[in-house]
Amino acid sequence: MSFGNNDYWECLGSSYYPIMMSWNTSTDCCNWNGVTCDYSTGDVVGLDVSCGMLQGTIHPNSSLFNLPHLQRLNLAYNNLTEQIPREIGRFSNSLTHLNLSNCLFSGQVPSDITLLHKLVSLDLTSYYYDLKLRPLDFINLIHNVTNLEELSLERVNISSVLPTSLNTSSLKLLNLGQTQLKGKLPRYIFNLHSLETLDLSANRLTGDIPISVNLTHLTFLDLSFTFNLNGTLPSWLFTSPSLKHLILFGNMFSGNVPFESFNLGHLIFMDLSSNQLNGTLPSWMFTFPSLEYLNLRNNMFSGNVPFESFALPSLKELDLSFNQLGGHTGMQTFRKLTHLTALGLSYNNFSGEWELDTLLSSLTNLESLDLSYSGLSVTTKNVNHYVNPAFTSLELASCKLKLFPNSFRAMKQLRLLDLSSNEIRGQIPHWVGEIGGNELFFVNLSHNFITRLPQFQWYGLLELYLQSNLIEGPFPPSICNPIELRFLDMSNNRFGGLISQCFGKLTSSLRMIDLGNNSFQGSIPSSNNDCELLEGLILKGNQLEGELPRSLSKCRSLSVIDLGNNHLNGTFPGWLEELSELQVLVLKSNKFHGHIQPSFAVEFPFPNLQVLDLSHNRFLGQLPAKYFQNFNSMKNGAQNSIKPEYLVVGPNTDSFYSFVIGIKGVDLDIPRLFVNLTIIDLSNNYFDREIPNMIGNLSSLKVLNLSHNNLNGRIPFSLGNLSEIESLDLSWNQLTGEIPESLAGIKRLEVLSLSHNRLVGRIPAGTQFNTFDENSFDGNVGLCGFPLPKRCSEYTQKPELEAPKDQEEESGFTWKVVTLGYGCGTLVGLVMGYLMLLTRKVKWFNAIADATESLVLKKKKKKRSMFISGNVVR
Repeated sequence: MSFGNNDYWECLGSSYYPIMMSWNTSTDCCNWNGVTCDYSTGDVVGLDVSCGMLQGTIHPNSSLFNLPHLQRLNLAYNNLTEQIPREIGRFSNSLTHLNLSNCLFSGQVPSDITLLHKLVSLDLTSYYYDLKLRPLDFINLIHNVTNLEELSLERVNISSVLPTSLNTSSLKLLNLGQTQLKGKLPRYIFNLHSLETLDLSANRLTGDIPISVNLTHLTFLDLSFTFNLNGTLPSWLFTSPSLKHLILFGNMFSGNVPFESFNLGHLIFMDLSSNQLNGTLPSWMFTFPSLEYLNLRNNMFSGNVPFESFALPSLKELDLSFNQLGGHTGMQTFRKLTHLTALGLSYNNFSGEWELDTLLSSLTNLESLDLSYSGLSVTTKNVNHYVNPAFTSLELASCKLKLFPNSFRAMKQLRLLDLSSNEIRGQIPHWVGEIGGNELFFVNLSHNFITRLPQFQWYGLLELYLQSNLIEGPFPPSICNPIELRFLDMSNNRFGGLISQCFGKLTSSLRMIDLGNNSFQGSIPSSNNDCELLEGLILKGNQLEGELPRSLSKCRSLSVIDLGNNHLNGTFPGWLEELSELQVLVLKSNKFHGHIQPSFAVEFPFPNLQVLDLSHNRFLGQLPAKYFQNFNSMKNGAQNSIKPEYLVVGPNTDSFYSFVIGIKGVDLDIPRLFVNLTIIDLSNNYFDREIPNMIGNLSSLKVLNLSHNNLNGRIPFSLGNLSEIESLDLSWNQLTGEIPESLAGIKRLEVLSLSHNRLVGRIPAGTQFNTFDENSFDGNVGLCGFPLPKRCSEYTQKPELEAPKDQEEESGFTWKVVTLGYGCGTLVGLVMGYLMLLTRKVKWFNAIADATESLVLKKKKKKRSMFISGNVVR
């Protein structure tokens, strides 16, 4: 072994020191630091070299194993590699205390450790989840080591169920947190009367907490983040005379918190966040004399908070965010909490007006304040009051704030600032660019009425959100200052001029950039070769021109590219095929032209693409069948799920990719793109020839728009395989032949337009087809039947299926049967269609179609198309 620096350890508040360097072989080892001897025998009985900066491997022939009387061994917080040596079992007759925690050991824990039957304390806590303990060794350890008082295996991978019993009644500390345990929470654990600390957090346990327990000495209980623990909370959790730390967040506990009055316990720390608790909050919960931390965040509590009962003289942190709490909430209650360091009331329904300067000057220890979307209004007198210089986090989104308070100037260590969705107008004061300094990593000033930015020195900035303001002028040069900027959103402003050449530098650190809906001009600057982190590039709605820079092909993590509504030109950039992670590609409303020809540089291009919008360009020739063939996400995409998932392009679940969709000539905003919403829009181009049959293989496709082209030939029978399609627009082409009967079998179809083609024959009858009006079919002089006024004569030829002949023969299916049953089928279809209109289940297009139908009829528009463009909504 040797000595080295362990900069990544905290070492329990102690400083690192190479303790063995102080050992002098010319002196008695019993006098060495970290060595303990039995002075009656001279034997070494204790060795503590924790935080000793040791690194390397403990070899089997190490002199460590020549200490047969060793009782205590502590090697914690060193950099010891490879496995725990199996020679540790040599201490079976002597060792009582073994601490190998956070030593960077890896691999299997040797079975020999179960031979240490005299152990009283064992700590194998792993730092990097690299240690594994066989389930059998875990059981043997529990049953063989009967004198255990302390057992800590935190972050050791056990992947087992808890044993049905513990063969020890003296256990005081049991820490099995993050060990991959599974199964039901055993009842016997709650009857270990000597237990003082119990940590089973971050496992996969089920069950509930028993009502009756025998834990008279329990001071620390952590059952958090197991996800599946449920039931109501028993009253003993809040009345225990010994319990000081109660941590239950991240479970499925439900029901009311016990409402009756209690002889309150001695709780210091209580975290019940992220459960399903409901009802009103009892007044006793706010009268714990020793409580320092109270977190009820992300539950379903409702009603008024009993602020009049507040008696929390020791409280340091309070979080009631993400509930349904309400009522008038005065500032006076919180001004009494003089020890408060963090206050969170966000996403509730409170009312009242708070004067920020007075609050901050009263709470001199406050470091974090979150009132976002709480219902509270925040004002400022803009006078200089005292503010804790250690203030780090300020979130006041949607608080009706009208200007930047002068109090901010003192926040030299501010790290997070969110003033989004307020009423801040005009130019930001110049001093705002100085707050926080290099400590500031998050700034959100979006959705205000800001017109100009100051120069700022935020070199440590990671996320900057300025979208939806009135900011004018060129690309701000100070945005180039941050060294590791990850997320930049400047969309929906009035920026103009050229995009700064530092764009290339920014792409080396950015994960998402949105400059959409501004007036930027010129070409898109080239990106750096090291742009592997970039996931979202959104420049839509500007005046950009020229060709796409080939350097973007190096940004292999790109999942969203939206360059719609610009003046970009050139042929289709085939090198986009190299971006295998691409999910959204929008090049609509530009000046691209020519044939779309695969480059064949990639065998399977665009395997993850789910939105392709090339509409309103000048592409021509055949539709890109090669690409359709490889759209795997449109073949095997997730079907409708109970809980919708959205495409996230920002750092958290508040950042969604969205787009505008035009139905029947009216543009409507879809604020969140479902992960399983798949779209192809190639409308308003010059594509000709036939529609490829392989489009029918895209069984997860939701929207297909090929309108306003020069497509010819028949509508492929295979389109009937698009079982998830909800909008199909083939209008304004040169399509011929009959409408395939297979389309009438698509149950999810909500919007259909086949108008202005050369289709002939009888319109098929079907559940969905009977709901479409004549606008879906007009402009086809050869069509007849419902819903058109033109009746079909009895001699009108029945539309024939385009299915291959051998397919019909193999199935034993003939159209004679269809002809005989058509009369009855039509009647049944009409009746069922009427019933469906009354009772059918609403889908995502119903509301949109209903909302726009009256507008379309009033304007008497027969010409319809669908348009899609994107944006990031935060």
